Amino acid sequence: MLKTFPAKVLLFGEYTILSGSQALAIPFDKFSGKWSYEVRPEKEVSQKFLYDFLLQHNCNHLDIELFKKELDRGLWFDSTIPQGYGLGSSGALVAAIYDQFCKTRQDTPEVQKVLGDLENFFHGSSSGLDPLVSYLQKSFKINNPNEIEIVDFDFTNLDLFLLNTHRPRQTGPLVGIYKEKLKDPNFKSGCSNILGEDVNSAIEYTLRGNKEKLFHHFWHISKFQWEYFQEMIPDFMKEAWKKGLDQGEYALKLCGAGGGGLILGMTKVESPLKEFDIIWP
Repeated sequence: MLKTFPAKVLLFGEYTILSGSQALAIPFDKFSGKWSYEVRPEKEVSQKFLYDFLLQHNCNHLDIELFKKELDRGLWFDSTIPQGYGLGSSGALVAAIYDQFCKTRQDTPEVQKVLGDLENFFHGSSSGLDPLVSYLQKSFKINNPNEIEIVDFDFTNLDLFLLNTHRPRQTGPLVGIYKEKLKDPNFKSGCSNILGEDVNSAIEYTLRGNKEKLFHHFWHISKFQWEYFQEMIPDFMKEAWKKGLDQGEYALKLCGAGGGGLILGMTKVESPLKEFDIIWP
């Protein structure tokens, strides 16, 4: 059976990691990719992209001749990970390339750097975290940009869910809005202290499996984002977002940059938001 490479979900730390908070990223195998030789319509697009990668990327870590040989035989990357969702679609592809065609294996700190160098082709600059999550299929707690650790917890037992907006978005403009907002001293202080503390606490109680305390901080993150991140919340989600805050049966927060993609939720009731496409872990 061919190895699959899962998507990545950033549960906590979107934006605030830029202001010094922790972050928590997990592999999410509801979406994944794998190598294939099967003939399908998507194959042509994938192969063109991979040939462009070979032509433009200079990486001493890969067996380029073997890579090209397999592409000529019909190899392509068959992925269900939607692009523009912040789910690490390029990270999964990079993980697969490294897994199949790297010349030598490195330890975790070194492999992250190599994966980041490979993913630079897609994003200009990459920390290597997305492909690392997909490659190792492990969850990571990011304490700071230079310190990450593998963590083990049961994501399926926390009453967390993902809401699919079915709307792709671009991260760059949204991060630009956030950086512009940081010029306001009150906003900057709020993100570093109030929101950042709730994010760190949410990560702590996620890892401990304490649903009651997690929901408390989850709700406060949702409230802060409602008050200060309106540009990142899709308009069609705002009524449901506010209802969750008012009634306290569930809460919603950004999952990644916002603007579309997935939204992370936590619930106290059995079937929240039935009118939306909910993905349970």
